[in-house]
Amino acid sequence: MLGTTTLAALPLGNMLFIIIAFLLLMLILKKVAYGPLTKVLDERADKISSDIDGAEAARQEAEELASQRQAELAETRQNATKVVSDAKASAQKQSDLIVAAANDRAASVSQQAQTDAQKLKEDAISGAKNDVAALSVAIASKLMQKELSLNDQQALIDAYISDLETK
Repeated sequence: MLGTTTLAALPLGNMLFIIIAFLLLMLILKKVAYGPLTKVLDERADKISSDIDGAEAARQEAEELASQRQAELAETRQNATKVVSDAKASAQKQSDLIVAAANDRAASVSQQAQTDAQKLKEDAISGAKNDVAALSVAIASKLMQKELSLNDQQALIDAYISDLETK
């Protein structure tokens, strides 16, 4: 009951003044407080939105850079593998060339050694034949107590050598 008496007790002029003052206060608040507050809140929302967009762009750029680095790393690994493979092939080729050259040299040295050995053998046989012939002539001359002529010595040597060869 108190509420109805308060409303009836307010005269129409006071009520109109309060309504106009309230509306005026709302208009002033809108211009002074609500407008700048709304503007600050809108700016803040725009800043948050642009920060989110910037973060998304940075994330996409980071993903692109990471995938690019992965591709470059894979390419580098592939190149390194190729370099190692080429180096192994080159080393094997050089090794084969060195082994072939060593084998050729060994064959050459072996052939030269065989040639030298054959020559030494022939020289030794020739020297032995000459020594045997000289000894044979010396023994034969002592046995016969006479000197043989050069033709007789040669014939005796040839006969002795042919006798040695058949044995």
